Amino acid sequence: MSSSSSSYDYIIVGGGVAGLTLASRLSKLLPPGDSKQILVLEAGKDPSKTDFILSATGYALARESEHAYILDVTPNPHLNGRKSQVSVGKGLSGSGAINGSAWTRGPKVDYDYWAKLVGDDAWSYDKLLPFFRKTEQVIHDANSGRDHVHHGYDGSLKVVPMRANHPSRHYPLRETILQAWKEAGVKYNPDGNNGDQNGLTEMVELWVQGQRQLPSQVLDLSRVEIRESSIVQRITFDSPAGAEPVATGAELVGGEHFTANKEVILCAGVYHSPQVLMLSGIGDPSTLDKHGIPVVVPNAEVGKNLVDHLAVGMTWKLKHPEKGLAFGSPLFNDPSYFTGWPMDFIEFGALDEPVKLEPLIENAQDRAFLLRPGASHMESVTLYVPMGERLTGIDAAIDGSHISSIAVCLATTSKGAVTIQSANPEDPPLIDTNFNATKTDRYISREALRKVASVYLDTETGKSLVSHEVTPEGYAAITTDTSDDEIDKRIRDFGYSLDHPMGTCSMGKVVDSHCRVKGVKGLRVVDGSVIPVPMACHIQATVYALAERVAEWVANGE
Repeated sequence: MSSSSSSYDYIIVGGGVAGLTLASRLSKLLPPGDSKQILVLEAGKDPSKTDFILSATGYALARESEHAYILDVTPNPHLNGRKSQVSVGKGLSGSGAINGSAWTRGPKVDYDYWAKLVGDDAWSYDKLLPFFRKTEQVIHDANSGRDHVHHGYDGSLKVVPMRANHPSRHYPLRETILQAWKEAGVKYNPDGNNGDQNGLTEMVELWVQGQRQLPSQVLDLSRVEIRESSIVQRITFDSPAGAEPVATGAELVGGEHFTANKEVILCAGVYHSPQVLMLSGIGDPSTLDKHGIPVVVPNAEVGKNLVDHLAVGMTWKLKHPEKGLAFGSPLFNDPSYFTGWPMDFIEFGALDEPVKLEPLIENAQDRAFLLRPGASHMESVTLYVPMGERLTGIDAAIDGSHISSIAVCLATTSKGAVTIQSANPEDPPLIDTNFNATKTDRYISREALRKVASVYLDTETGKSLVSHEVTPEGYAAITTDTSDDEIDKRIRDFGYSLDHPMGTCSMGKVVDSHCRVKGVKGLRVVDGSVIPVPMACHIQATVYALAERVAEWVANGE
């Protein structure tokens, strides 16, 4: 809807997961007023009438549609200078309209590490747990019961474990994959979202019988003013002599200005929140001077500390597809199989021998981060379809004869950066992911790939399932004995982003522990950019909880 006023108590820049969650909760916490108190400015449009946005089968189209920013990434010398792109949401619901809908919280120790790092226990797992519960409406099956300590059952989002989704959605290879991981010594963990995620966990998703839950549809926004197609040029400030600058509002491209009587809250995402800060005069003075932007607050950390998860795909030839995945099997005849991801499990795990990281670690902070008991260093996923040439180098037909796997470095210590290329807000930010830059990252990625290979090639169940890994021409198959050099070659040529960026307005460096921007008043950043540690999860669950947490502080003026 169009705005009917130019003055609001709170202006939220960005109508994605964080912005809409914050707006919805804040609207409930504030006393009713005579007029709208909260304005959300969203650069994109409402995608809720777009079929491929709403359907699980439209995921690939969503990422390349008008409802996504498709951003170029600087060629990475640690990935053979390859160019790449990342997609983030551009539309009401943000990346909640284009993401894969996986729901993982990450381990308790990550949040406790976060709390210790910023000196605020509010970010510990136990203190965040009420906000996770507030978000969720967990759908449970008859055999699992309810766990009110760790989960919520009255929230806005239906959170669906794979086994509790469509009644007939039972993949033929489920028990085989489960047995192979058990033979490899990995425990089955029926609930990876209770703070202890390591093990083979049930896939949990937000797809409900194949339909996406858009934040703009499931959250109560009845007391929120929303303005679409509104690109913010800059945050405006009043700068009293001898005092900290105070955020006064937001100016759009074209010059229209909205006044914030209390706060401006930036929720534009990991790539665009630092861009807006820089365009507004908060950033590295040398960067701002280069583009003729007056410095409001010098802070060279804006845009730094970018982390993401690097993944590598593998393709496996099945020995006997006729026993489960060949054409004619239920997988290709039952529509329920296409109502979410074609998989049952995610495996999260620590390194078998983390002590081997010791000689590779470069500094004390990385040592404390990597060697924590209970950490999740890596993630592995089995998909019951081949992933395709772009991600694996293999163009295998989707005919039931191949499956694929993903191996992920979660505990990354490689840090990139986001900056601006001009003072024009319509020019995309410059992104350097700097993937694969550290020795520890390369070690974890190799071990993740070797772990997957050992499940398929070294267990009796795995050997009965697959005949071999199908490799790109000129590349060695990955086994537990494959050399580091051969595996590093595969990572450099085929590693890709799992779309879990975080950290570019990092807590403790750009914002304080209540997400208030350092050096100014009346301005916060509330989205994945403030997460100060590489979380071992698919981060949307964290972002929902983060926004719920900060909404209470905003309402209380804290």
